[in-house]
Amino acid sequence: MKKTLLFALLIILASSLQAQETLTGWTFPVNTGSDSLNANLGTTGNKTYDIRFQWVLTSTSDSTLNTVTFVDGATTFAAATTGWANGADIKFWSVKFKANNYSDFKLSSKQKSDATNPGPRDFKLQWRLSSGTYADVPGGAVTLGSDWATGVVTELPLPITGQGTSSIYVRWIMASNTDINGGTVTAAGQSMIDDILITGVSVTGQNEILYTNRLKVLPSPNNGNFNLTSTEPMEVISVADVNGKTLVTINNPSQKQPISVSNAKPGLYLLKVRFTGSDQEAVTRFVVE
Repeated sequence: MKKTLLFALLIILASSLQAQETLTGWTFPVNTGSDSLNANLGTTGNKTYDIRFQWVLTSTSDSTLNTVTFVDGATTFAAATTGWANGADIKFWSVKFKANNYSDFKLSSKQKSDATNPGPRDFKLQWRLSSGTYADVPGGAVTLGSDWATGVVTELPLPITGQGTSSIYVRWIMASNTDINGGTVTAAGQSMIDDILITGVSVTGQNEILYTNRLKVLPSPNNGNFNLTSTEPMEVISVADVNGKTLVTINNPSQKQPISVSNAKPGLYLLKVRFTGSDQEAVTRFVVE
């Protein structure tokens, strides 16, 4: 009965997650270094793009504002900055990525504002292509508190279409000048952002097929400890939970690599592999019993 229920869970979750891939993401695992503000998840090309605090110049151009610093985040660190005064419809967090041949985009993020120096309470999500103007994301209003549990967005659909090879911009823009305590945001008001994840579905649908031809997971299901065998050299392996949170990252692994997911709970997990010399990820799923 246990195996039957687990198999049913796998089928249901596999259908809902089919071909959904991480395109870019920020968990801010370190707070120093030249790449500390760059995406640490996603394709190789997208990892060269950083997160910025900006303001509106025109409908299609922006200017970088304050220097972004780091504070304690939801897990490791988070991006933070002050200078939000009079920022309604003007000041925003911004990220950039490319996603040719992808569709069905989804975004997750966490935001909060400082309790002592209260930052903005209200944000809204918008997107644009490099040649276009920003448009609101349906359902993209975000209300912040002084904790990481209030201003959370989980797998919100992004209506991105027609991107081709164009850069895609997503921003969290101030929707009012009200701070989290109900007052007016001052120059000292601080806002933070963390655990940004943007995923999409490959229109080619080949990653799962490529995976089964090149890689083998044994045993499967397992208890969080297993071996990954590859027919080709790999550049990086990562394991994530179904919410997209990365649990294990192994750089320059061997072609027969033991993997251990600490304190793994029963359920479905994503295994992602990037082969040496490629910027595409092969993705599959495995079950922990």
